[in-house]
Amino acid sequence: MAHINGSVAFKSRAHTLPTKESSHASDHETSELEGCLWQDKDSSHDLDRGVSELELGLRQEPLATYADSRSVNTIRGLVLDCCQQWKIGHGGSGLGMAAVATALWRHHLRVDPATPDWFDRDRFIMSNGHVALLQYIVLHLSGFKIWTMEQLKGYCHPTALDFTNIAKTHPEIEFDGLDMSTGPLGQGVANSVGMAMANMNLRATFNRPGFEVINSVVYCTLGDACLQEGVALEAISLAGHLKLDNLILIYDNNGIQSDGPIDLTFNEDVNAKMRACGFYVLEIPDGNSNVAAIRTALEHARNHVGQPKFLNITTTIGFGTTVAGTCKAHQMAFGEVDIEKCKTIWGFDSNSTHFVPEDVRQDWANVPRQGQELQFQWKQTLTKYAVAYPELAQQLQSKINGDLGQQWRQTLDKYEVPCKDMPLRQSSAQVYDILWRMVPFFGGSADLSEPNFMIKEAKPVFGTPRPGIENVSYNGRYVHYGTREHGMIAVANGIAAYAPQAFVPITATFAMFQLYGASAIRMSAINKVQVIHVGTHDSIAEGACGPTHQPVELVNLYRSMPDINYIRPADAEEAVGTWMLALDYKGPTIIGLNRGAVPLLEGSDRHKVSQGAYVLTGTSEALLTVVSTGGDLYRVVDAARILNACGVATRVVSMPSMRRFEEQSDEYIRSVIPWDGRPVVSVEAMSTHGWARWSTASIGLNRFGTTVHADAVMAHFKLTAEDIVRRIQGYLGDLDGKNAQTAGWKNI
Repeated sequence: MAHINGSVAFKSRAHTLPTKESSHASDHETSELEGCLWQDKDSSHDLDRGVSELELGLRQEPLATYADSRSVNTIRGLVLDCCQQWKIGHGGSGLGMAAVATALWRHHLRVDPATPDWFDRDRFIMSNGHVALLQYIVLHLSGFKIWTMEQLKGYCHPTALDFTNIAKTHPEIEFDGLDMSTGPLGQGVANSVGMAMANMNLRATFNRPGFEVINSVVYCTLGDACLQEGVALEAISLAGHLKLDNLILIYDNNGIQSDGPIDLTFNEDVNAKMRACGFYVLEIPDGNSNVAAIRTALEHARNHVGQPKFLNITTTIGFGTTVAGTCKAHQMAFGEVDIEKCKTIWGFDSNSTHFVPEDVRQDWANVPRQGQELQFQWKQTLTKYAVAYPELAQQLQSKINGDLGQQWRQTLDKYEVPCKDMPLRQSSAQVYDILWRMVPFFGGSADLSEPNFMIKEAKPVFGTPRPGIENVSYNGRYVHYGTREHGMIAVANGIAAYAPQAFVPITATFAMFQLYGASAIRMSAINKVQVIHVGTHDSIAEGACGPTHQPVELVNLYRSMPDINYIRPADAEEAVGTWMLALDYKGPTIIGLNRGAVPLLEGSDRHKVSQGAYVLTGTSEALLTVVSTGGDLYRVVDAARILNACGVATRVVSMPSMRRFEEQSDEYIRSVIPWDGRPVVSVEAMSTHGWARWSTASIGLNRFGTTVHADAVMAHFKLTAEDIVRRIQGYLGDLDGKNAQTAGWKNI
């Protein structure tokens, strides 16, 4: 074992897999030449840190047992066949990581294929999601029932199994054994940090001496590109700061990206960088063949305490093929010539395809047996735990069941909102503070806790105790994310995916800065995880901070994203309904909150928020309907009073959630938004795009905001109540009684 720049190196002296005979001899004989590990004079640095030689695994072992060698070659054969069958597929890294997969899945991962959602299983995230085929193969070998050979044969075929094939090009969370949908590089790293945070909180909350009911850890594989993505680097920085020693990152260091050698874009000392971020670094120079070294490193990493771990494993992309070590191996079928050559070298019939030898199947049959035994032991521990700690056991069972209970709903049903002008970020925060005491929220703000109104009521902070900082522990649930908006949102996705509703993650920042994390918000929706994203200062009413802080266009982005529950409450009453809807929705919610004070509106209704839109004032016979959202609605109410006084019968519709409204029945939709030729005008101090679906004319912005004091910004853009009246009157005059629907939508 070598100490290289503060890392621990696991060194191989050979690159060929042993024969069956030589491996049996090695089981009883040791030699330095065949050893997995070596130690030089600098290794005393590790010993100085209290790491014993036993912990470092200083045993002389073969590169791989015969069984492991067979597994590695079988996996590689399946990678070749699955890519060749439809002449496409990301097989290169799968060939390079076959030994890593064997070491991790065959020997270390705590999973029970018969119970894929076992609560205390290890979580595995493949951040380099293009290597998904490798995961599908080991899921098949491990005995996950849905991962049949028929599914592997459908990999990359666009119509395989009548579009029911589950072997997608990137992992998708809805299928057994896949803990996260990944694809955009770096997201999975941040997801794994979130999972580790959830796991660490559970450990601190429920484990007791002699009763370690939470034993699982989080593994994440990543590639060169993940270490260049900002989202991963933000999350890595946070993980090191939080000392998440239940997190093990496995770096497939193959030195190749899509454009070519990594030297084109990247020449950092990765080990030094990870150490600077607080990680404990282990290095395996031969990750192609040295299963024994990888196993030893994994075992050591799991047992090392006080730091997250980073395994730097050198592999060869496209191992064994003629394009090995080049970018051509990233995404291609390798061809019949390569397949015949490789299979012959690896001891297989070159004419057979999708072949798994019986001895390999028998060896991997240990995975479900071991998994069932681990789960049986866990259940026994839970039974004894329930006797020793009945209250904690009941709380843990609620986490396992994802049961939020009904106390929060009953409390919000009875909650009386303040009858005074109040910023929506404040009225929302009052509801959030009430819910914090009875809902397992887990999260916080990206360095904007005060303006986001996230800690008006003090909350125990998640993290390691530090001098001068009080009330910090892994039992805490409030997270100070720092200015890491993208990382925060992707981390929250991981917290949510750890176990449904064991936690309900919260993120908060200014609405404009949610754009930094838009890709992660999109992944919230794709993964269908329940995360509540709070975005304050959500309009031009922000004023003095200028156009950089005024998200006039972002409502369209989130309203157009499938499965996103985007809500803009209009007052304190709707803020209550917003949180009720967010907790009922088993997917991501974005809550848009204004900065300035708004009044409590007559007719607003917390329960009607769940319908997406409802009539606030006026009757169905009104000539004109004006619809608005969020902090803009009270000006529309004022404008409607003026219009009614001028003889224009006007009713007002609140539409806090377009998505929820479009899900209602046609009958209800037309009772709220008439579509019979009468004019319907939308008013929102944002982009008017998207409103043509619901209105015949729109008042809003089709430009960026400006730097004007918040008290003057609405007048500057002619969006005061009086301005709204004048613009509507002009529109009605131009319309001159004609059918507003057939006249076509207008931006007025």
